[in-house]
Amino acid sequence: MSTSNHSNDEQVRILVLNEGEDKSEELYRLKKGWTLQIKLSANLSWRKVRIFTNACLNEEDKFERNTYHELKWIYPSSGKYDDSDRYVSLSCCKSGSFHYFFTIDRTTIKENKNGQGYFHIEPYLIWPDGSGEVLEQEYITCQSVLSKSLGPLSEWLSRIEVTRHSGYNMIHFTPIQYLYNVSNSSYSISDHHKLNSIFEGTYEEIKILIDNMAKEWRVLSITDLVYNHVANNCALLQDHPEAAYNLVNSPHLKSAVLIDSILMQFTRDASEGKLLSIGIPDEIKEHHLQLIRHYLLNEIIPQYHLEEYYICDINIIVEQFNNKLSLLNDCPDKPLYLNENIIEINHGKYQRMKSFVDLDLCEKVYFYKREYLSTKE
Repeated sequence: MSTSNHSNDEQVRILVLNEGEDKSEELYRLKKGWTLQIKLSANLSWRKVRIFTNACLNEEDKFERNTYHELKWIYPSSGKYDDSDRYVSLSCCKSGSFHYFFTIDRTTIKENKNGQGYFHIEPYLIWPDGSGEVLEQEYITCQSVLSKSLGPLSEWLSRIEVTRHSGYNMIHFTPIQYLYNVSNSSYSISDHHKLNSIFEGTYEEIKILIDNMAKEWRVLSITDLVYNHVANNCALLQDHPEAAYNLVNSPHLKSAVLIDSILMQFTRDASEGKLLSIGIPDEIKEHHLQLIRHYLLNEIIPQYHLEEYYICDINIIVEQFNNKLSLLNDCPDKPLYLNENIIEINHGKYQRMKSFVDLDLCEKVYFYKREYLSTKE
């Protein structure tokens, strides 16, 4: 991406597209108020390129991730038959990360894209003290604090004043909701709607405190929205058990659950003194670990044949493949695919000895004439 200054106030960034170029692992950074110009490289300038993006074209537009807008070409050249310098222009009016793609077959279908990429229009923070000054991302200095360790709200300012005088302009608070009373982990939330009782306050009081910090101290605040895990006793899991990992929606965990069960049973047997005969007491010390390791890996775990969750019944697969080939009349002279490594084992629902392969793909790899075999063979 290159830079172009059209005036003292206007900032223009230029993105050049190349044929077949996938930039999905890169991110171009832009600032709000800049203009993005997308131009074509020499290998694309002669093609009928159409460019699409899900970025908002106007400040009042609502972002819809799956809604794409086609960008209109601008033709600066005065030549009637020369459009090689054409470009599209996009005003960076709304913050966010946006996707673009382009086609060369005149279609609007995303699946037919010839290239794609992302650009990020940075958000900016305005100090709420009425000055209108902007806090740029590069100037944010943030310190994390454990909210659960701050005590009652009445004591917060005295504890985090050190952060203010240390030069930080932002504080990251760990979740302020009610935590799991067993582990008291900072991210193990029991109730997303209830404030941690240790604060002895309300959400409104926290808002007032946070607002005053921003206005009087010029210290902004952020916190986490934790949706990817919850505490064991969270009502969400009780009302919607399907939201958690289980062997229905995550069958790949079957062997892990079995290992957990084996270890739980081992712990129970050891605590009840059932393993004294092999030298494992109910009170385990460090010098017992090698004996436990040998016991589990060589005597217990092999009994459960964990490998069966990841292998197929060869006899069944061969029989199915033979039956499939017997229905075919024409045998090609050469295989459609030469690389047999494209065939992968599919574990499906991770049932024992139920893994399988794509027989249609196997046909394209293995079914062809051999000089030393008859067609039937």
